[in-house]
Amino acid sequence: MNEDITERAAQWHAAQDADDMDWDGFAIWLEADPRHRAAFDRIALLDDDIVAQHATIVAHLAAPAPAQREPRRWRWRWAVVAGGALAAALALVVALPRPAADIAWQTGATARTIALIDGSSAKLAPHSRLVAQHGDQTQLALNGTAYFDVPHRADRTLSITAGRYRISDIGTRFDIAVDGATTRIAVAEGHIAVAAAGLDTPVTLVQGRALLGQQGSVTLTSIAAESVGSWRGGQLVYADAPLALVASDITRYAGAETTVDPAIANLRFSGALKIGKGTQAADALATIIGLEARHAGAGVRLERRRH
Repeated sequence: MNEDITERAAQWHAAQDADDMDWDGFAIWLEADPRHRAAFDRIALLDDDIVAQHATIVAHLAAPAPAQREPRRWRWRWAVVAGGALAAALALVVALPRPAADIAWQTGATARTIALIDGSSAKLAPHSRLVAQHGDQTQLALNGTAYFDVPHRADRTLSITAGRYRISDIGTRFDIAVDGATTRIAVAEGHIAVAAAGLDTPVTLVQGRALLGQQGSVTLTSIAAESVGSWRGGQLVYADAPLALVASDITRYAGAETTVDPAIANLRFSGALKIGKGTQAADALATIIGLEARHAGAGVRLERRRH
């Protein structure tokens, strides 16, 4: 393995503890060369094994274990201090079976399309994160919004965890949005199965059907199949959606924080909004349903009009 690649992989691994981790840059680096992913997996797995085998390593070094809790990341300090004894211990650790590391894709202010290895694709919306658990790209977890295009294959089922829901699919097109305790799932083509702890049996959603899960309740509605994932074309389309949900979407796509007076958070909205810059969508929404849009800095708060 090229030493420069290994060193860069170690740098990316250590950087994941930081709040300002550059997830976009990390994903681009991983996808640029198959050797990058192999190097990163090796570093991540070695780190996990060192932490798991800490007591064994200490015994090999004939040194007492420190009283404080070990940090999650090893930081490679003992490798310099310990010399040959640690090298022997690490050789034993590396030989153990290891699970694969997670693969993560994350977006900032712009969307991106992710090509999965089985031929499926996911259009990841702004400010969203998709994770392939243990490196398995058929076992995904979503936080944010994504539109999935999954070709039919009888030998595999794509499974996606979204909030408290688990979506299973063998070939279809659908959109998932997770925002706090709220999850929305809508099908543009084909069908999917949705399971959750609060559901007696999985719910089957077919083309033109949507599920809204909010604070433990589940609502099934009909929606125009062509409107599913409409955010990809610069438009937000709703059918009887809570106002708080619409405001959350405007925040995600327009970049201006939009909040709602709790007294009107459950008002329903049906219609379409164009995704514009700043507060344009929030202002348009306020005009359509007769609310007042109170501007404060770069954000806006929707309230009832005062007479």
